[in-house]
Amino acid sequence: MPETTATTEPPRHQSGGLAVALAKLDLDALTVADAVADVAATAGENVTTAIRADLKEFRAATDTRLVEVNARFAEVNAHVDGLGVLIQSVQRELATLRWMIGIGFTLLSIFLAISTFIRSSGSG
Repeated sequence: MPETTATTEPPRHQSGGLAVALAKLDLDALTVADAVADVAATAGENVTTAIRADLKEFRAATDTRLVEVNARFAEVNAHVDGLGVLIQSVQRELATLRWMIGIGFTLLSIFLAISTFIRSSGSG
């Protein structure tokens, strides 16, 4: 059988000793219980208030961060739109160059054909 050790300390109550201290003032049990309940309720309200304040601060910081991120997305989108316009401009220039190269080769072919025709008719 395990040996139990007796302690001389009074048992600790969940209130952290408040009930014991109030009981030593010769207050009745109902008054002590009400006082302990009031202290616990006040402590709970303080914790709740602190948590709410922290949540408000966190929400404000999150909202600020989201505004910053959205601004950066808008900036990136503007750059992408600018690149899209630039790409369309380059595509138009390439199409124009293709036509000019095609016309140049056609004119060169016509010039060579006329030149060959003139040479062959001049020698005959």
